[in-house]
Amino acid sequence: MTQSPRGRVLLVGSQGMGRGDDGLGLTILENFLKALIANPLRPDKIVCWNAGVKLLTADSPVIGVLQDLEGIGVEILACKTCVERFELQGQIRAGEVSTMPIISDLLLRRDVLTV
Repeated sequence: MTQSPRGRVLLVGSQGMGRGDDGLGLTILENFLKALIANPLRPDKIVCWNAGVKLLTADSPVIGVLQDLEGIGVEILACKTCVERFELQGQIRAGEVSTMPIISDLLLRRDVLTV
Protein backbone atom coordinates (compact mmCIF):
# COMPACT_ATOMS: atom_id res chain seq x y z
CA MET A 1 0.00 0.00 0.00
CA THR A 2 1.38 3.40 -0.94
CA GLN A 3 0.73 6.79 0.54
CA SER A 4 -2.25 8.70 -0.79
CA PRO A 5 -1.30 11.27 -3.45
CA ARG A 6 -3.24 13.81 -1.39
CA GLY A 7 -1.06 13.11 1.61
CA ARG A 8 -2.02 12.39 5.18
CA VAL A 9 -2.50 14.68 8.14
CA LEU A 10 -2.41 13.45 11.71
CA LEU A 11 -4.70 15.58 13.87
CA VAL A 12 -3.72 15.61 17.55
CA GLY A 13 -6.21 17.26 19.90
CA SER A 14 -5.11 16.02 23.31
CA GLN A 15 -2.09 14.87 25.28
CA GLY A 16 -2.80 11.19 24.82
CA MET A 17 -4.65 8.52 22.86
CA GLY A 18 -7.86 6.91 24.01
CA ARG A 19 -9.93 7.65 27.07
CA GLY A 20 -9.52 6.56 30.64
CA ASP A 21 -6.05 6.56 32.15
CA ASP A 22 -4.26 9.79 31.10
CA GLY A 23 -0.79 8.36 31.80
CA LEU A 24 -1.50 5.32 29.68
CA GLY A 25 -2.92 7.55 26.94
CA LEU A 26 0.32 9.54 26.82
CA THR A 27 2.38 6.33 26.68
CA ILE A 28 0.25 5.01 23.82
CA LEU A 29 0.64 8.31 21.95
CA GLU A 30 4.41 8.28 22.47
CA ASN A 31 4.68 4.70 21.19
CA PHE A 32 2.48 5.57 18.20
CA LEU A 33 4.61 8.59 17.30
CA LYS A 34 7.83 6.54 17.64
CA ALA A 35 6.38 3.89 15.33
CA LEU A 36 5.71 6.55 12.69
CA ILE A 37 9.40 7.28 12.30
CA ALA A 38 10.06 3.93 10.61
CA ASN A 39 6.70 3.65 8.85
CA PRO A 40 6.64 4.72 5.18
CA LEU A 41 2.89 5.36 5.56
CA ARG A 42 3.46 8.10 8.13
CA PRO A 43 1.62 11.38 7.65
CA ASP A 44 3.44 14.21 5.94
CA LYS A 45 1.88 16.73 8.34
CA ILE A 46 0.82 16.78 11.98
CA VAL A 47 -1.64 19.39 13.24
CA CYS A 48 -1.86 19.97 16.98
CA TRP A 49 -4.80 21.82 18.42
CA ASN A 50 -6.61 22.18 21.71
CA ALA A 51 -4.49 20.56 24.46
CA GLY A 52 -2.43 18.83 21.76
CA VAL A 53 -0.37 22.02 21.40
CA LYS A 54 1.08 21.34 24.86
CA LEU A 55 2.95 18.39 23.32
CA LEU A 56 5.08 20.87 21.36
CA THR A 57 6.69 22.53 24.38
CA ALA A 58 10.11 21.84 25.90
CA ASP A 59 8.69 20.02 28.93
CA SER A 60 6.56 17.64 26.84
CA PRO A 61 7.52 13.98 27.26
CA VAL A 62 7.15 13.49 23.49
CA ILE A 63 8.97 16.61 22.26
CA GLY A 64 12.03 14.58 21.21
CA VAL A 65 9.94 12.22 19.09
CA LEU A 66 8.10 15.14 17.48
CA GLN A 67 11.43 16.83 16.71
CA ASP A 68 12.67 13.55 15.19
CA LEU A 69 9.58 13.39 12.97
CA GLU A 70 10.12 16.98 11.95
CA GLY A 71 13.75 16.13 11.17
CA ILE A 72 12.68 13.48 8.66
CA GLY A 73 10.33 15.86 6.86
CA VAL A 74 7.02 15.71 8.73
CA GLU A 75 5.65 19.24 8.93
CA ILE A 76 4.11 20.12 12.30
CA LEU A 77 1.57 22.90 12.74
CA ALA A 78 0.23 24.30 16.02
CA CYS A 79 -3.11 26.09 16.18
CA LYS A 80 -2.42 29.76 16.95
CA THR A 81 -5.68 30.22 18.88
CA CYS A 82 -4.81 27.22 21.07
CA VAL A 83 -1.23 28.37 21.66
CA GLU A 84 -2.57 31.73 22.77
CA ARG A 85 -5.32 30.20 24.94
CA PHE A 86 -2.78 28.11 26.85
CA GLU A 87 -0.32 31.06 26.93
CA LEU A 88 2.39 29.08 25.14
CA GLN A 89 3.64 31.86 22.86
CA GLY A 90 7.41 31.52 22.49
CA GLN A 91 7.39 28.03 24.07
CA ILE A 92 6.77 25.91 20.98
CA ARG A 93 9.85 23.72 20.33
CA ALA A 94 8.64 21.67 17.36
CA GLY A 95 6.78 22.86 14.31
CA GLU A 96 5.35 26.28 13.71
CA VAL A 97 2.31 28.20 14.83
CA SER A 98 -0.35 28.39 12.13
CA THR A 99 -3.73 30.03 11.62
CA MET A 100 -7.11 28.36 11.27
CA PRO A 101 -7.56 29.36 7.61
CA ILE A 102 -4.35 27.49 6.77
CA ILE A 103 -5.21 24.52 9.00
CA SER A 104 -8.80 24.24 7.76
CA ASP A 105 -7.68 24.37 4.12
CA LEU A 106 -5.15 21.62 4.84
CA LEU A 107 -7.72 19.41 6.60
CA LEU A 108 -10.20 19.80 3.75
CA ARG A 109 -7.62 18.84 1.09
CA ARG A 110 -5.96 15.86 2.80
CA ASP A 111 -6.76 12.47 4.26
CA VAL A 112 -7.07 13.15 8.01
CA LEU A 113 -6.32 10.71 10.81
CA THR A 114 -7.45 11.83 14.25
CA VAL A 115 -5.85 10.62 17.48
